[in-house]
Amino acid sequence: MTKYMNLKQDIHRRLMNGEWTEGYRLPSSREFAEYYDSSVNTVEKAIKELVHEGWLIRDSRRGTFMDKRKLHVQSSTNLVAAFVFGIENPLWSAALRGIEDVLYLQGYHLISSSNDRNLEKLEVLVRGAVARKVEGVILCPIMSHGHEDINNRIFSLLQDHGVKVVCLDRTVYNSNIPYVTSDNITGAYHLTKLLINHGHRRILFIRNSNISTMNERLLGFKQAILDSDFEYSEEFDVIIPTKMEDFSDEFDWYCEVIEQKMKQLRFTAVFTANDQIGEAAIHSLKKLKYSIPEDVSLVTYDADNLSRKMNIHVTGISQPFYEMGQCAAKLLLNLIDGKGDPYNIGQVCQSNIDIGESVKSI
Repeated sequence: MTKYMNLKQDIHRRLMNGEWTEGYRLPSSREFAEYYDSSVNTVEKAIKELVHEGWLIRDSRRGTFMDKRKLHVQSSTNLVAAFVFGIENPLWSAALRGIEDVLYLQGYHLISSSNDRNLEKLEVLVRGAVARKVEGVILCPIMSHGHEDINNRIFSLLQDHGVKVVCLDRTVYNSNIPYVTSDNITGAYHLTKLLINHGHRRILFIRNSNISTMNERLLGFKQAILDSDFEYSEEFDVIIPTKMEDFSDEFDWYCEVIEQKMKQLRFTAVFTANDQIGEAAIHSLKKLKYSIPEDVSLVTYDADNLSRKMNIHVTGISQPFYEMGQCAAKLLLNLIDGKGDPYNIGQVCQSNIDIGESVKSI
């Protein structure tokens, strides 16, 4: 970390610890420079950023003081809660790191928990966060069976207590809840184009629900086929609904259904909507004696997770979860500070294609 960042963070820490209270003038830039054994220009840069961020206020005659608006915030908890599908999952742990890195610089503390894609557990976690008087919540909406009523209760609870909320990874249909996601349509489009450029014309898109992310990826998949002047067939969209988003308890059944579908359809490539579906597809292909990529090419979303688990370098999309976490935290802090833009409630982060060894030209 640079000397400038250390200096800025230390001044911020001293503000947070109450070293300078309302009406108490901070040292001059020259005095700070002597204290930190730094240049006045470096101190000025840090002070100006802290003024811009709302921590300090400058009076040309009286000097530099802590902003009274932040003093009001200091009377609050400075707590933010983030609930993700699984802290042990490298993707979600990366998102939490992004969230925490942003919150730390602004003097906020993070409470994080796994909701395990369980709506009842998420509701309990949110009620606990409200009881601890958090100022904001970042959560991943769960769209399992019966989600509408529980989600409505969750968002109403947060709204009734004045808690700001940002959705991470996916959106909630028919709502104006701010969200941060990745470019699912564009990512799926380019991934499908990659298969087409390798000669594939009959590609199966396998998903298990109609949540926003999967619908967006399906849209990108369809558009890539149509833009290539090929005929799109509805049989390419292989949707196998599951009771829960995380279908670990249904995994064997899911593999059997995929296997039966594959026996009925002609295809040369498979596009799976996430890593869990990708794992099921790999198991089914092996049972059918299909080799990847010699017999069937495979691409997926969240390729890094699938590659790590299956010990095969899968070609697919790697979403920028760390960046998404950062964006979600910045968006939430803006809402807490009353700086949210009501006309720009969504942010989309760019994904990358990871070229592996699961695609072959035909």
